[in-house]
Amino acid sequence: MKRSLEKDAGLYWDLSRHDERVQDQSHWAGSARWPRDRWLEYGEFNAGLVEDFYSRFAPSFPHRGFGSRVALDWGCGGGANMSALCRRFRCVIGVDISRPTLEECARQLKRCGLINFSTVFADAARPQGAAEEVGRGAVDFFFSVAVFQHFPSKAYTKEVLETAAGLMREGGYGLVQVRYFDGSEKLRQKESDYAKNVIYMTSFTTGEFTTLLAETGFTPLASERDLDGPKDRHEYFFFRK
Repeated sequence: MKRSLEKDAGLYWDLSRHDERVQDQSHWAGSARWPRDRWLEYGEFNAGLVEDFYSRFAPSFPHRGFGSRVALDWGCGGGANMSALCRRFRCVIGVDISRPTLEECARQLKRCGLINFSTVFADAARPQGAAEEVGRGAVDFFFSVAVFQHFPSKAYTKEVLETAAGLMREGGYGLVQVRYFDGSEKLRQKESDYAKNVIYMTSFTTGEFTTLLAETGFTPLASERDLDGPKDRHEYFFFRK
């Protein structure tokens, strides 16, 4: 069942090739909720969170020190967050399980006049393959927003975090947003029918995700909820390898 759900996830997000609903969910500029101005604002909002977490929980990090660092955006979608990260980091690597979405991401970043990026396809059933292409210890900052909640299982989440640990250098930082479990049936972990449950597939208690971070080689530094409002039950975790 586990591997079937992972394959289903890959097939679902690959629908972005022609399905406008999946394009919207993948944050393609110009699709449903994402007129270009809002798309850019969304990236800037999340990049602002990155700066804020660094300033409060990594005080020894050099002021304006991003310019010499490499960031990786796991589940980069249509590139909204990468557009903002590219303006701050020396280079940014976008990883996604959908080739059409990676192609769209590259188109939009080039339209923004950005060249300091690369894209990497990750097989949904084998996320650790991304590490082989990027290289071990190549990344200073691991970032993922609006992605972990769509993972097919908690076990898959652990695989991605293990992959992140391999990609990152010692002393590197990460910021990941998950959906936190509020006790409701809607947010209870789903075990089947990926396409039906994709939006609310996976959620964590604070303790669950903190434990996962520790088990995969990270030191949790902070977690904060609802920074983008309470509706979506988002919790942000800042950590260090």
